[in-house]
Amino acid sequence: MSLVTTPPLATCQAPERHPCLVVASPASEDLEAQCRALGVGLHQGDAVSEIPPASILGGDATTESVRRGLAAPYCGFVELGAEGASGVGLRCFETVRGGGMTLSLQTATAYRLETLELVAEAIRANFRDVSPDTADLMEISLAEALSNAVIHGNLGIPNHLRATAEGFVEFQRIMQRRMADPALSCRRIEINVHARRPDCICIAVTDQGGGFNLEEKLAHTAHATAKNGRGLCLIRKATHSLQGEDGGRTLAMMFSR
Repeated sequence: MSLVTTPPLATCQAPERHPCLVVASPASEDLEAQCRALGVGLHQGDAVSEIPPASILGGDATTESVRRGLAAPYCGFVELGAEGASGVGLRCFETVRGGGMTLSLQTATAYRLETLELVAEAIRANFRDVSPDTADLMEISLAEALSNAVIHGNLGIPNHLRATAEGFVEFQRIMQRRMADPALSCRRIEINVHARRPDCICIAVTDQGGGFNLEEKLAHTAHATAKNGRGLCLIRKATHSLQGEDGGRTLAMMFSR
């Protein structure tokens, strides 16, 4: 296992596609303008026979809609909140442009839905050449990365609180309070899955928190006396390589097929 914190690697060469956002209801002028600014197509209607290539399903996030967006003929799902598509990270569209799969949800939604199960199910269905053992390692790593992105990234809750019973009670209080704050609960959690090389698949989990230094965090949690933060060490052991990107707001996990 290697650890690097360099800028993102180039994805493996694949025909570039033109992402298209598919919505079921009539699109507003604001959404149309946002898609033009993002260089993304916009398609209204959900008849499968009419879905353009490289399409991302957009709309309200439910278990059914997310599952549908993560399955063919779609390449992903984005939750469209009050801000429309403007809150969606460019990485999502670039992932689809390069042949990958994307998911963008607000924090409260990612916490409420069975996000881990939905993404793990989609990875197993869309990347069928991945071995069962590797798929299991992906799911374990994704679970840790998602938890960190929601709790420590977007909600900014310190990790040490859960080290004691009293701290855990305080952790739950803070969790409820911050989930009720729209400024925090509407921050994005984004998952992008694509082949960076023919023999390597990357799962990148992005939040909108303050970021962190991956090398420093791993050095601290490597000590036997560390009582928290061991999730990152688990991810490091499960992955082929690990990268911190976007100022520590993205954890890019590489897995050999």
